[in-house]
Amino acid sequence: MDGQSVRCANAECNFAVDGRCVEGFAIDECPHVSTLEVDDIEEVEEAEPLREEEKVVSLASGETLIRGDASSLQRRRPSRSVGIVAPNEAGKTSLIASVYDLLQNGPVDGIGFAGSSTLIGFERVCHDARTSSKRGLPHTERTSAGADATFFHLDLRPADGEVVSLFIADRSGEDYLAASDDLTRATGFFELRRADVLTVLVNGEHLATSAQRHETKAVTPQIVGALVEAGAVRRGCRLAVVLTKQDVVLASPNEARVAADFSEIVQAIIEDNGSSFATIEHFVVAASPRELGKVTRGEGVNRLLRLWLSPTPAAPSEVPRPSESTRLMDLLDTAGETE
Repeated sequence: MDGQSVRCANAECNFAVDGRCVEGFAIDECPHVSTLEVDDIEEVEEAEPLREEEKVVSLASGETLIRGDASSLQRRRPSRSVGIVAPNEAGKTSLIASVYDLLQNGPVDGIGFAGSSTLIGFERVCHDARTSSKRGLPHTERTSAGADATFFHLDLRPADGEVVSLFIADRSGEDYLAASDDLTRATGFFELRRADVLTVLVNGEHLATSAQRHETKAVTPQIVGALVEAGAVRRGCRLAVVLTKQDVVLASPNEARVAADFSEIVQAIIEDNGSSFATIEHFVVAASPRELGKVTRGEGVNRLLRLWLSPTPAAPSEVPRPSESTRLMDLLDTAGETE
């Protein structure tokens, strides 16, 4: 019977085995036999095999880190966090770029590069300061005002220790400057409240220029005071006061005056807010010099990097005092030492 299957309702019948009806009937006459059409067989859908759960691997974009991503990385290993406060054009982005660039040439004062999750972010800020950009002068883009702080990340290995993760906060200088007029703005500066080292930049080029000198002298202690008063700075952290653009200062006829003005700025900060910091130290740097005559690219940055990686000490019992020297080279010789 083509297209059909024969089945017997008699349980004692062996028709399926020997092809004979147990009661002797012909197949067509047996009352127990029925046929099942192929078309009557219910089609059974086979279940699809279970797929192994897909595993999603998240890869870092390489750009600067937002707050949550930085916090996650900080839990991996010992870390240090740095907040950089600088008015526009003081050289903040150049300083960040110079740290990364110096490490590309090998260890810096025994501190070696061990990795980064923000390589694209570093390359972006470094490009315009390199000859490959074909710019006539080194250049770095400003951080957009009003944007939330982001972080550059470096894993660094000191010659005598384990790998330490360094996080350098990046926020517009305009936002910090606005906080000196409106303290409520400082409540959003989360990157400063977590900072192990607060780094304040003083524009050396502006100190060397008579038109901008007095404003520069006044604004730096004012910003530090506002941040302390607003509670935006973690009490007991280190403070680094950094004179930038050393190349411009050395080329200026007002070199001695700049050194004296910088010393006054450090002294004013110590007198007004010295008790709020564990240590107050000063530095002189040339992160991205326009000409490589009297200084080299990244001059003085190595000393600052050592401070950024050092553990935060206990708060001092005495208020620190700055160097009394007014010569820029004397300030450079003592840069990195506790005041």
